[in-house]
Amino acid sequence: MVPRVASTVAPRLACGPVQGLAQVVRGYSTHDEGVLEYLLKVEKDGEEYYRDLAAKAPNKGFQRIFTMLADEEQKHYAAIEDMAHSGETRLGKSTILGVTKTIFEEVRADPNVDFLSSKDQLAVYTEARDIEARNRDEYVKRAKSVKDPKVRALFELVAAEEQKHYVMLDELIQFIGKAEPGSGRWTESAEFNRLDDDLYDNYKY
Repeated sequence: MVPRVASTVAPRLACGPVQGLAQVVRGYSTHDEGVLEYLLKVEKDGEEYYRDLAAKAPNKGFQRIFTMLADEEQKHYAAIEDMAHSGETRLGKSTILGVTKTIFEEVRADPNVDFLSSKDQLAVYTEARDIEARNRDEYVKRAKSVKDPKVRALFELVAAEEQKHYVMLDELIQFIGKAEPGSGRWTESAEFNRLDDDLYDNYKY
């Protein structure tokens, strides 16, 4: 049995430099260096936050969802770090929404999933969703302010990925909200039409 969520401290927007980054960043303006440092802290905090939610998730399906989110934040961190070190990054588009849709379908078909405990966690998941919205907007803002075109392209890609995270969590909240106590009953149909990665790839915010 996966333990229920206790209080989870949401990550705050990062402040202050990341230790050691200033010694390895090459070829960027002071402004761009500061932006990279700031966003590394944001991604590290996000990864830790989602690992905590995964550890406290009420069922294995939701545990997989939060683990995926943590892994994605880890990839973002690595991509920003690569950009800081070498000016290049290998971050690609994720397929996280398609995987999430499959998980939802599996959870919906499982008669043993306890949705009552999930409903107790809606406030926590709503906070996580709202954090993703703020992070998406932060990357959009930073993309407009950086001078290096490669950094700008990376931030635009991460903004699109953060939008996927927002949709993923918003669908999770709606999914839980539509479930009634008991096995396999929903107050209304859950179609998951927004869980399509192609809707958000290459979108310009």
